[in-house]
Amino acid sequence: MLTRLISNIKRSDFKEFDNFNLYFDRLQSTGVAAELAGAGPFTVFAATNTAVKSFEKNTGPVTADVLKYSILSSQVASSAVGSADLSNQAGKSLTYSRKFRKDFIDDAILGEKTFGPFSDFPVDVACDNGVIHSVGIMLDPNYSAVSGGAGSTQL
Repeated sequence: MLTRLISNIKRSDFKEFDNFNLYFDRLQSTGVAAELAGAGPFTVFAATNTAVKSFEKNTGPVTADVLKYSILSSQVASSAVGSADLSNQAGKSLTYSRKFRKDFIDDAILGEKTFGPFSDFPVDVACDNGVIHSVGIMLDPNYSAVSGGAGSTQL
């Protein structure tokens, strides 16, 4: 289980959701994992393997700054993202929007629901010092909201 992921980063814990091991690898290789071993609290928006591969192919390497963009220095439940301060460790703020009956962080669907026999992307995965939410795209520090709103909420 992921109960100690952030405070005790262990590959075996993180691989429980096999499709997040590239995000885990990037946390380790950039040194961000060591920072997440602190007291917290943290909220991590963890990207899937497909999202990491796509980002690296189209945008460039997943650096420490890219990873810090997906990490908040506070604990925010998925039910509270719409009203929470989404300032991240990169010194920027993530953008929340609600569209198509789904919650978005930048352009990533929070805890995407799947169809058929497949499992939904996990959210509110409790850790000793925070919480993890999955997202289907890598959050990009160069993100800018498309017209239709400013600030932390778009329609």
